[in-house]
Amino acid sequence: MQTDIYYRDITKTENLEAYLLEKVEGTVEDFFKYDSGAHLTVRVETDRHRSQTRKPSYICEVILKASYIRKVIKVRKTDENFKRCVANTVDALKVILSKQSSLKSQHRRRDPALNYQPESWEDGVA
Repeated sequence: MQTDIYYRDITKTENLEAYLLEKVEGTVEDFFKYDSGAHLTVRVETDRHRSQTRKPSYICEVILKASYIRKVIKVRKTDENFKRCVANTVDALKVILSKQSSLKSQHRRRDPALNYQPESWEDGVA
């Protein structure tokens, strides 16, 4: 899996990069461990608009593109605390991926052809 991290108005440090990789890749790697063509993009930035409280606001965005799915998964969360912002983004990503995983496991479960019970030979049908 290829991972790209983009920073805007945040100082890039080794600890910050390790924290983001640990949180986001740790969540995604279970779902995409056999997909080497998956592309993960993480963007973190400080919201530059002024607020009345004069506190910075952080934005964390995760874009996930699997090689076998046409659909792109995108999660974007905003918070005043950076770690809480990343945690909210990761939690939302977990929910989306678990829903997709459960949909795949339930695929064809309700297919009426699978529940077909042929009539037995003893009923007089020959």
